[in-house]
Amino acid sequence: MDFIEHPWINVKTIQKRRFQEKIAAKAVTANTLVVVPTGLGKTSIAALVAADRLQKNMKMKILFVAPTKPLVEQHRKSFAHFLKVGESELQIVTGSNNPEDRKRLYEKADIIFSTPQTIRNDLKKSRLALNNFSLLIVDEAHRAVGNYAYPYVANIFMKQSKDPLILALTASPGAQRYKIKEVRDKLFIKNVEIRTRDDEDVKPYIQKVDYHIEEVELSQNIKIIKEYLEKVKEDRIQKLIKWGILHSQRVTKTQILKMQQHLARKKSGSSFAAMSLLAEVLKVDHALLTLETQCLYSLKNYFEKLMEQKTKASSRLFEDENFIIAQKLTEERIKNGDEHPKIEKIKELVSTEFEANKMTGIIIFAQLRDTIEKILDVVKDIKHASPVAFIGQTKKKGKGLSQKEQVQILNEFKMGFYNILVASQVGEEGLDIEETDVVIFYEPVPSAIRRVQRTGRTARTHPGKVIVMMTKSTRDEAFHWSAHHKENKMKEVLYEMQKGQTSVDSFGDEKDKKD
Repeated sequence: MDFIEHPWINVKTIQKRRFQEKIAAKAVTANTLVVVPTGLGKTSIAALVAADRLQKNMKMKILFVAPTKPLVEQHRKSFAHFLKVGESELQIVTGSNNPEDRKRLYEKADIIFSTPQTIRNDLKKSRLALNNFSLLIVDEAHRAVGNYAYPYVANIFMKQSKDPLILALTASPGAQRYKIKEVRDKLFIKNVEIRTRDDEDVKPYIQKVDYHIEEVELSQNIKIIKEYLEKVKEDRIQKLIKWGILHSQRVTKTQILKMQQHLARKKSGSSFAAMSLLAEVLKVDHALLTLETQCLYSLKNYFEKLMEQKTKASSRLFEDENFIIAQKLTEERIKNGDEHPKIEKIKELVSTEFEANKMTGIIIFAQLRDTIEKILDVVKDIKHASPVAFIGQTKKKGKGLSQKEQVQILNEFKMGFYNILVASQVGEEGLDIEETDVVIFYEPVPSAIRRVQRTGRTARTHPGKVIVMMTKSTRDEAFHWSAHHKENKMKEVLYEMQKGQTSVDSFGDEKDKKD
């Protein structure tokens, strides 16, 4: 195995990978967006670019921003391993440091690791200036849209730095051309470098992924509940069509939300009545989504939350006979031991994996916390299984993990105390989750970004498996194909953007060419 040799890189820490060297060689020439699947070494590429900037002018500093504290800590640890920079020169600066300490750390350190919100606040308060920084590394760069802090930090960096260079990293910047363009514009990107598992210079470094779809079908008992909920939704949509608010039975959540915003600006009695009816449609639609793609346990809990809301929309739903029947049938089915077929299937899938190899590591991704709770309950008694929930910070019913608790669970997962991570969306993005043998999507996701991130949790150093659970004739199918087409479109747009750029073959060559 060959390793990178560089004055600023520790010996035998970064393996020579042709595609990483080519990307880094390009990235040191101009602001670059790097799109590489999770697990293929975005941090290694960042370290190569950082080493080049330090060699060019060691008096200039580097700023590395990431969305969360655990990610910030992870990147600092990686750079301490890769770079010949003293521990004291690599400093984490977050909102937990008091302002005076942050100011002192900015002055002292060579490389700062921080969240973009902290940097934005300190730039606005003049606690930090970026004139002596030569490199800004932006992790999870797909977030550089809207009012997120990344665009502000990038803008100030480009204005203040004497010799600015931006390196933006992501596994997926989004599917639509306009979203990718927004990320490029907000981060002042000139070059786009994309690699996928299909690229020739990537293939020597990847492992085989066994990808397959596990289909289930709703039982007749669940289909009956679905029919009652669909009748509730249909009645309200028909009334909205009659009022001239909607023009079709087929309406998406996005369209309803936009319609509510439009009606809110009118501020008339009829518009408020229509808004309330649209709110009912959204609530019933969420119940249908939960029934189709999640489990009866989650649906029961959702009904209970609606009862607690005390809004006009919720109250009117519980006056609807069809809605009341759907709720009662859900409770009856649960008492009789019925559940969504995915629940029995996931027990079967996990049991099969541990029967084949009791040392297997598994991540199960699920959208709702109630579903995560149910999955934990059904897999905990499987032989060799030791599951744990991995969820976000937001407290719901007193549940939620602090970032410190998240890091602790990941460490315990790496050490083998747990072998099944049942994760919400927080497990998809960036965090240094130990490579797993099997990734299970409890439900397909319609987002290309999330699909790429979930899939990237396996097949890094050895072959892996991705299983997507799908309920036939439900939104699961629509979400799966939506994400599939979006991912293909994203790759097409990015390769088109990359095409025609001047190629640089080797890391370090561009310096000689300038000279």
